[in-house]
Amino acid sequence: MIDQLTDILVDQAKAAVRKGAAFAAIAIVMLIGAGFLLAAIYMAIAASFGAIAAAMAIGGTMVTLGLVALAIMLQRDPGDAVDPAAVHDDAARRQKTEDDMLFDLLVHSAMTGYATGQGNKPRMQSGFDKMVTDLAALGIFDPPKGQMETQEAHHDPNTKKAG
Repeated sequence: MIDQLTDILVDQAKAAVRKGAAFAAIAIVMLIGAGFLLAAIYMAIAASFGAIAAAMAIGGTMVTLGLVALAIMLQRDPGDAVDPAAVHDDAARRQKTEDDMLFDLLVHSAMTGYATGQGNKPRMQSGFDKMVTDLAALGIFDPPKGQMETQEAHHDPNTKKAG
């Protein structure tokens, strides 16, 4: 039984290594191709405007593309990764473990902090509401066990009710 499981795991590991090697080979070929394309662009610009201008143009373009990609990544909202339907689904909430609820609280705290840093008041309020919901799901706001006394007026037959 154990030999069969280890054989299956070894076969899956070998397949994953082969697939990873194929992707690595493809990536190397594509990087070499991109290098030749950049060299061709450099030669074309150098022939027209000179070597220094070509190097500055390609270097400036690459730095600009990198900064644009970095700016896009920094502006992404961490809440995009959270599925709001799953968060508000009562059936899913009942099936969550305490670890899942704590992780949700952590994610919602991060979203709230991000919204606070961005000055986004609606998302900030939404984040606080989600945090309160998470804390309630963890039982932080549950009433104490046992009977709670309520202050109800005792029914007095001589009292008239507005009706």
